[in-house]
Amino acid sequence: MSYLLTRIRAGLLLAVCLVMSTSTSVALASGDRSDRFNITADSLRLPDLVQQAVSVNPELQAARLEADARARDVAQARSWPEPSIGATYFPRSIVTARGPQRSRWQVQQTIPVPGSRSLRGEVADLGADVAYREAEVLQQEIALQVRRAYYTLYRVQRQEKLIRRFQDDLRRAEDVALTRYEVGEEGQPAVLKAQIERERLDVRLESLGAVRERTLQTLSRLTGNASLATDAGVVARPPSRNAGRSVPVRDALARRPEVAALRRSVEQAERRIDLARREQWPDVTVGAQYVDIAESDLSPMMDGRDAIALSLGIKIPLWRGAERAVIDESELQRRAAESRLDALELDVKTELQRLEATLNRQERQLRILDQTLIPRAETALEATLSAYRTGQSDFLDVLDAERTLFQLRLDRAAIFARLLTTQAEQDRVAGRTALPGRR
Repeated sequence: MSYLLTRIRAGLLLAVCLVMSTSTSVALASGDRSDRFNITADSLRLPDLVQQAVSVNPELQAARLEADARARDVAQARSWPEPSIGATYFPRSIVTARGPQRSRWQVQQTIPVPGSRSLRGEVADLGADVAYREAEVLQQEIALQVRRAYYTLYRVQRQEKLIRRFQDDLRRAEDVALTRYEVGEEGQPAVLKAQIERERLDVRLESLGAVRERTLQTLSRLTGNASLATDAGVVARPPSRNAGRSVPVRDALARRPEVAALRRSVEQAERRIDLARREQWPDVTVGAQYVDIAESDLSPMMDGRDAIALSLGIKIPLWRGAERAVIDESELQRRAAESRLDALELDVKTELQRLEATLNRQERQLRILDQTLIPRAETALEATLSAYRTGQSDFLDVLDAERTLFQLRLDRAAIFARLLTTQAEQDRVAGRTALPGRR
């Protein structure tokens, strides 16, 4: 009677295990193909994280402030030279025909070469524009880092969920194997194998937990949100996958802020050359003097009438070494910027080709997993379970089929996350990152 009850108990457990394994396989297959799982109230939205990062990131704020500071140089560069005012007092008066001089007052104003002020303003404005473009480059880099971290977090949480489900399946299978071992229908190695497999998954969970913590710390640093680093209940929403598409190099270059910054640098160097050449022409200085003369009785002519004098001066550009050095330096800077621009164009072209090929390869891998490998692994698991139920296969065959399907699902989660990251990198290279406009 006891033997019969034990056999009935083992049969019931086996039936429950088969039903749970089948339902889990269907649920996981559906989840793998739709890339969706339950969302809690603490779910993160990628657009919100990107917006927060580009709004409050301290490093980005510093770059924007520096660009704003450079913009203030424009008004300074276009302003007139400050006039100079001077006064001279004579402790011992210089006697003139009109009387002794007591003091002399003068004012002078330098008039720059026509066009030099506007050229200085253009140089400063182009420098400010370069600073703004560099801030935009940093914006896009930060947005890309946020997207990479977010996809890593999604991948880790997806794999953690798959591992925990597999552990539950192994726990139920272990109960069946243990029951069958008690009645002599299963060997002890099967039980030990199930226990080792289940406990080995704890090591993988620990590794994934460390990656999740580092990823949350990265998101916290990028967004300036300290709570992300300590909130263990944060859940990443399943990201959407865009269809891969080729990007024309010309369109990518037109949208890249780095290209705009280098082109502005070339223009700035050209304006500096024009300014240096124009400054080789002489500046003009105009002035006026007022001489305070005292009345004296030494002669009738010394009536104390004050004197006014007008002056005109020209700066003689005799030593042109400084201007020549500025022209040479600006010419080298222009050529360097043009070389960097050519290098960037080549880099964009080759990087777009590489990313497009990577996307196509990852898309093919996902199709093979979704359309061939995972369905066949599910079919193999069902067939192995049916054979195990009729005694045509042993427990180790079932465990191997479960492990194969589990590993394929882990691989799919990793490939899907890599595909999303590749799409983010392609968007960055193509300049398609949606960010706030220039202030």
